[in-house]
Order: sequence, then structure tokens, then C-alpha cells
Amino acid sequence: MSISGVGNTNSYFYENMNRSNNRKKGTALFDRAGIATASNSRGVSEQRSRFSANDAYNSMTMNGEFRSEIGEHYLQSLNGRNANLLVQSKGEVQKVDNERYLIDVSDEIAGYWRIYDKESKHSFTFDPFSTSIQTDENTGKDYIVSCDPWGQLMDVMYADDALIEGIKTFIHTDDITKSVLNDKYSIEVHAYTGIECLKVKGQEGNGSWLMMSGDQQQLDKLQELADLYKEKYPNLVNDDGLALKFYAEGEAAGHIVRTGNGIMFIACNGISYMDNNDPSKCWGFLFSENDTDIYNEIMQAIIEGSIKGGIESVSGWEEWFQEKGHIYERIFSDEELALIANGKEVNSNNLISK
Repeated sequence: MSISGVGNTNSYFYENMNRSNNRKKGTALFDRAGIATASNSRGVSEQRSRFSANDAYNSMTMNGEFRSEIGEHYLQSLNGRNANLLVQSKGEVQKVDNERYLIDVSDEIAGYWRIYDKESKHSFTFDPFSTSIQTDENTGKDYIVSCDPWGQLMDVMYADDALIEGIKTFIHTDDITKSVLNDKYSIEVHAYTGIECLKVKGQEGNGSWLMMSGDQQQLDKLQELADLYKEKYPNLVNDDGLALKFYAEGEAAGHIVRTGNGIMFIACNGISYMDNNDPSKCWGFLFSENDTDIYNEIMQAIIEGSIKGGIESVSGWEEWFQEKGHIYERIFSDEELALIANGKEVNSNNLISK
């Protein structure tokens, strides 16, 4: 199953973020619509009232400059190798319905093709002119990679031998021309579930594509991870679908991190923490989505344990942002805002009144 960080996964994030918290109004940091990007001078924080789901995820689309760079590389690859599936099709396509896959023309978008995985119940719809089969030279695995006309990655799907053979039958060919996996892509394996995750280099915070092989062990581990979220964070995760599609898949995609007492969210333009037991300990920061290195730096800081006071510490993260010289905005919780409104002082360690 392929979960697009720009599409399916983040759409679910938008629709369900507020459902993750059933406390009284005002305790979650994710309830203001709109996008905010830090723009003040380096190392200086500003105050903002909320940190919404959209703040964290709605800019997970690739800007024009990025599309141009990837697009040029991608189209050169296609032109040089004649690797797109439409060019390789010999005559009218033939519907394929085998034990695992159904391959046919799309009944929704003219000119598009559709692959339905009966095991994962996932549909992969794509434009054959801008879709090719690419091979990871490190593992020998094949992937169906679909892009838009400018080369922006739209979706990707792991292609096992049964799928490759099905495509050959579908396009009436005995051999498919493949290309080497775009060197702008990187593939990581999530340690807990074993699921592969594809990211675009330099745009890791913009989203990820999960590539599930259909292996039952992967599905079982993903469900086990979802159950773990419900068990460990009952005040934050109270829905089966949310646990699986938002939290478990979000972790596998590299945008959610479990902590001892809560859950962290990391995106291209923000980082936030939600505490399972104490809403006053929730916090968030916004930063510029144009700084494409921040996501990797944040993930590295988490892995190395270099945040003073631990990764749940808002003061530790604020000090980290300042030391790195990053532009950022501190997001205050409702509890902090209430103190400020009453003329009291808030510091980054806790809620402290004068």
C-alpha cells in the first residue's frame, strides 16, 4: 500500500487531528485553521495563539523550484530510456485479473490506468505517460513511480514479481524497460513495522510515501503499533481508525514520535508536543518551511538525545532553536495564554506567575 505524504496520509491528518483530543475546549494546540510561517529575524521568537493541524501539515506540497529540479531529472530519464509505461504498451491494453491484482483502465479518469491490490485493498491510479518502473540498485526491488507532468512525485507502489508479470500482460509485452530509482529519492525501513518509506531528498519534511509489500507480518506490526498508541496514550488516542491511519502510519512515515508521556509531531513547518496527562505541558513551534534542513536536524537531535531536559522539554527545544540560529515562533497553549491575559508571566519551563 502506498500512502502519499502529500495526499492520503496528510488528508487524514487534517480531517482527524482534533479528534485525537476529547478534553475540554482549548486544551489542544491543533485547532486553528490556516498556515503560518515564521518570518522574524533569526533566533527571535514571536507569540501566536494556536498551532493547528494545517499549520503543521498543509504546506506539505512541493514548491515550483523543487518541481522544476526533479522534473528535469525525471523527464531526462524518461526521454533517455523510453521507460514510461504508455510508450511500452503494444496495442490496446488487456484487463488483468489474477489472484492478487486487478489491472485495468481507470473508470474515473480518462487515459489513466488503475491497479487494485486485493490483499491490501489499495488502489493505485496513475497516468501511464508519466509513470515508470524504477529499480533500487541497493536491494533490487522494483517500484512503480508515478509523477505529474513536471516531475513531482505523485505516488509510488512496491512492485513484486506478480505485479510486474501482470503489467506485462496488460500492455502486451514480454519485457519491461526499467530505470534506476531516481537518485533524489531515499528509502528507509521503519524499525518497528518493517515498512519501507520513501522520501524526496531535501524535502523530507514535506511528506512520505509508505510502501507496504502486503506481507501479513507488516500489517500485523502496524496494527500492533496502533494498539500501543491507544494503550499508552488513552487521552489522546481514542479511536481505532485514528490510531492506525494517523498515529501508526504517521510514525512509520517519520512524522510522529512517541515519548514517555505524550506524542510529538514533526512537519515541514512546525513541531509540537501533546501530553497525555497534563494539557498545560503541551507546546509547539513554527518555523519556515523554506528551510529544508530543519526536519532532518530535528530528527537527528531526537535520535542523539541532544535536547536538554529531554525531547518533551519546551525550554530544551527553544534553546536548541536559538543555538542553531533558526527562525521560529513559540506557540502558547490556552493555559499559558490565560496567564498572559491576566498579566502573569510564563517561562518555557512551566507556568509561573509573578
